[in-house]
Amino acid sequence: MANGSISNAIEVTTHNIECDIKRRLLLAGMLGAVSTFSAKPLFAQLTSPDNTTVSDNGIVRTILQSYSDGEGNEFRLVMTTYPPGVGLPSHHHPSVGFNYILEGIAESQYLDEPLLTFKAGDSYQDKANAQHLIFRNADRVNPLKYLIAYTTKKGQPFLIIP
Repeated sequence: MANGSISNAIEVTTHNIECDIKRRLLLAGMLGAVSTFSAKPLFAQLTSPDNTTVSDNGIVRTILQSYSDGEGNEFRLVMTTYPPGVGLPSHHHPSVGFNYILEGIAESQYLDEPLLTFKAGDSYQDKANAQHLIFRNADRVNPLKYLIAYTTKKGQPFLIIP
């Protein structure tokens, strides 16, 4: 019986390691995209206030990289920070967004779907043209910080409140 327990523990540990490696590769790919399209060093991009906006409720969005192609599309990589307990009203997105939680706890719910919780190290996908009922920082003490990568038509916002 002891061998069965050890074997099960090894399988669980191996799965957790594989998931962690996949998350790290996703993050590395997002950061690689930032540095690939820019002459500016990555550290300068992460600390530059040039492309930072702060909403009335304290949500900070910093565009780390923006790349426009010749067809009117714009790729963006954005670092977003939500203060404790802050959330958005119901909204939608014109395109898919890929998110990676760096710090904190996020709650997200689309119409007719269960409420999902994401923590540091988790990645998830925002849906295109679906009603996003809830997105919030579930922590009442600590901020939520995540990276989001998406493509829109040049100048089009990613967050659209009805």
